[in-house]
Amino acid sequence: MIFRVVTSRGWGWAIIALLCLVVGAVLGWIELIGLGIAGLVTFGVATLYALFRHAHEVSFRLAHHRVVVGEDAEVLVSVENPTPHSLLPLDVIVPVGEQQVETHVGRLRKGAREDITVPVPTGHRGMVAVGPARVVRQDPLGLISREVVHGDPQTLYIHPKTIGLLSMSSGFVRDLEGNPTRDLTDSDLSFHALREYVPGDDRRNIHWKSTAKTGQFMVRQFEQTRRSHLMIALDTEPEVFSGDDEFELAVSVAASVAVRAIRDTRELSVLVSADAQVVSSGRMSALREAARELATRRRAERGTATAKIRALSTISRERLLDELSGVHLQPGSPNIVELSRLASVQAGDVSIVFLVTAGSVDSKTLHSASVAFPAGVEVVVLCCAPEASPVTRRMGRLTVATIGRLDDVQQLLGKRMVTA
Repeated sequence: MIFRVVTSRGWGWAIIALLCLVVGAVLGWIELIGLGIAGLVTFGVATLYALFRHAHEVSFRLAHHRVVVGEDAEVLVSVENPTPHSLLPLDVIVPVGEQQVETHVGRLRKGAREDITVPVPTGHRGMVAVGPARVVRQDPLGLISREVVHGDPQTLYIHPKTIGLLSMSSGFVRDLEGNPTRDLTDSDLSFHALREYVPGDDRRNIHWKSTAKTGQFMVRQFEQTRRSHLMIALDTEPEVFSGDDEFELAVSVAASVAVRAIRDTRELSVLVSADAQVVSSGRMSALREAARELATRRRAERGTATAKIRALSTISRERLLDELSGVHLQPGSPNIVELSRLASVQAGDVSIVFLVTAGSVDSKTLHSASVAFPAGVEVVVLCCAPEASPVTRRMGRLTVATIGRLDDVQQLLGKRMVTA
């Protein structure tokens, strides 16, 4: 134990004291012998700091576990003296991210308590590890230093900025609470028309009154109704973003749309790139080979998509924003076209896809990304370019919206655009 608490100064002190004692004894120098004995005695007294655990009670907690970029965040540290006598001063160190915040606590009298507020910088979105608190007791000469850990590490989530959007309850695809689609089906809720019976039709759909009138079997046909399933795919390729501000705008835009979808209780999927290191060359070659055959491609791409993209939790608004706090640009991430192809594997029942990317992506690339999704899926590309003029344009079934500020999302994704 003593070897772990001796500082480098303490080891130097002890070695010099021993040298003085040995050299003095060999040469007969009383002064050196006295100096060596004094040094060893001083070292021995300093070791008393390592023999006894400090009696302070130390605790810390985050004032808020979740904040938005730019909001105030604090760590509250409490140091209390529960003993009937005064306690010596000590230093309290609280790790905040990559920083080590050190605070000196003076002598505490009986039952005294000192509360310390440690500010946490929130200028950048992210997940900040806070704690555990470390108490350091050191002798006046700095020979012995004992460190005791208090509490467990906690995480501060710094959420991206979001903006409130209008309800998308009357979205691109009509759901069960709205109007039926134009797609026809043999079984649903909304009656469309009657047609002649063909082999294979369900006999339960035969309309007997019309059959009696016409003399031919007539069956009911329905308009298909679907509940909207939104997918948001966030581009994390570093090459297309000009800087951190552009990517932060993209994250905020994706978060705003996702939060609105959660509030509308829509089915939602949010996809981002996984770590580039987890994608092996074997999986990539399997993806290219599987493209030659549809059935094989589906099986292979499902495995590759799991490796290259990941789905964020959409259980709640807080959970989603927590995970978005940890999303960053990743070298080796798939480009927007490849991201769309991987996302399309999971788009079996998706009705609308939002592709969030940088403003530098050209129209040809955006069109290539949109055709990766099946017919009937509405694709909206949100191109984020700080300070650009907001504009919306149609490219076939593809809608491209340029976002210059976060406020532009409210205008461009209003009901007029959604129901167009």
